[in-house]
Amino acid sequence: MLIKFVSFVTAFLLLACTITAISAAMYEEPEQVSEEPVRATDAPTESATQSPATEKQLPEVLEHPQTQEAYTPRLTSPDVDNTRYYSSENPFYAAGYGMPNCTCYAWGRAYEISGERPELSPYDACTWYDYNAENQIYDYGDQPEQGAIACWAYADGGPGHVAVVEQVDDDTVLLSNSAYSGAEFYMDTVPVDDPSAGRENWIFQGYIYPDGKAERR
Repeated sequence: MLIKFVSFVTAFLLLACTITAISAAMYEEPEQVSEEPVRATDAPTESATQSPATEKQLPEVLEHPQTQEAYTPRLTSPDVDNTRYYSSENPFYAAGYGMPNCTCYAWGRAYEISGERPELSPYDACTWYDYNAENQIYDYGDQPEQGAIACWAYADGGPGHVAVVEQVDDDTVLLSNSAYSGAEFYMDTVPVDDPSAGRENWIFQGYIYPDGKAERR
């Protein structure tokens, strides 16, 4: 009987100690966390994190000179890797009439100015003005403007000539040119009131404005 009483007391004491230990653990204060800021040397490196996207980066757009605020005259020969002039993209080059040739050059220059493939006459220079007027493709007239194509026929029935207006002053027009069996590229200045510059064989027809459809007559 005494042995059973001792065993009961021992069991009761063990149970009391266990409950006390559990209670102490439940009410133990949590470990204090340091509030010291992270030092710069401890911060994650740029390679380990990705910064949030703030703005979509768009590719650079290279505008054509004619679409910019100021017209950019061509005063030097185009580079031989310029496909507007020196490739099958140019119909005159593709047909075997590449530069030096006024039509090949003027076609390529019109492409540069307008930024669109020109719809100019595919024939001799003397046909360009009438071809454009008859088909009502681009504006045309007798006033020189930057980027306009000046057109001449020859009195003797020759192939004529075309050139591009690069600059207009008070009384003169600066033209960029190429000449079949002649200069690859050259500049020429003619009077505003006499684009044929006194050359009796040259019959001035007018200007084509390849930067706009036919509307200004």
